[in-house]
Amino acid sequence: MKTKLSVSALLLVGFVISITVIQSIGAEDPRVKMGLAALWTFDKGTVQGKDVEDVFGKNTGTIIGKPDQIDGFRSEAFDFDGAVDLIRMGEDLFFPSVTMAAIIKPTLGTRNPIYDKYNYGIQLLDNNNVGIWIRADTANAAKHWPSAYVPFPADGEWHHVVGVVESKKSVRIYINGELKKTTPAPDPISIAYGAAHKPTIAYTQHLGGIWYAGAIDEVAIFEEALSDADVKKLHTLALAVEPTEKLAVTWGALKTQMN
Repeated sequence: MKTKLSVSALLLVGFVISITVIQSIGAEDPRVKMGLAALWTFDKGTVQGKDVEDVFGKNTGTIIGKPDQIDGFRSEAFDFDGAVDLIRMGEDLFFPSVTMAAIIKPTLGTRNPIYDKYNYGIQLLDNNNVGIWIRADTANAAKHWPSAYVPFPADGEWHHVVGVVESKKSVRIYINGELKKTTPAPDPISIAYGAAHKPTIAYTQHLGGIWYAGAIDEVAIFEEALSDADVKKLHTLALAVEPTEKLAVTWGALKTQMN
């Protein structure tokens, strides 16, 4: 009996210590306090066959097509062909206020959906404007699609794009940490309009289906509307390698402990 109690006590102490250490490491990444809900880095260690790991949450994506894994802004990225390649999430992901962020190097001149939930998303248009849009819950058809678009840099380099939906207030688009445009959006996102659709990266079902052409490195979703200061901080983190590595290690360890 004493032996059993000793082993049980040791296991309990070890588990508590492990969780404490993990929580301490996780607290070092500011994105956790910002409301991070999902993070797909596309790094080699997070891609197994057709599965793309959400290194923060549990929303594993499924690769459709054969996007090339290339050198990204940091570590690896995916290069999508604009014809069949996309990633579809296994679980739904909806928040009334939401922030979508991605590091992208698109092929310009075509419509490029970056992240799409069907009732909101971020994308590039044919005229190379990048922006955010929502499908608003209103009977007024003229106000169904609040959006904010601005020119995307035509320098062929990687750029950090962030779209923010502040429920019943506005939609905002940022490039490289700078607010570029705000559009009033007094009506909330229509939940019913997107209820049957799970999020996708590099694809939208609108207009019969449109695919993204070019590279995407790291997509993050936050369960709230980030402030201007938060987006600036997010861009600073996007320029650094260490925070993502710490976050992946932290939550990988936590998942191992809980399995």
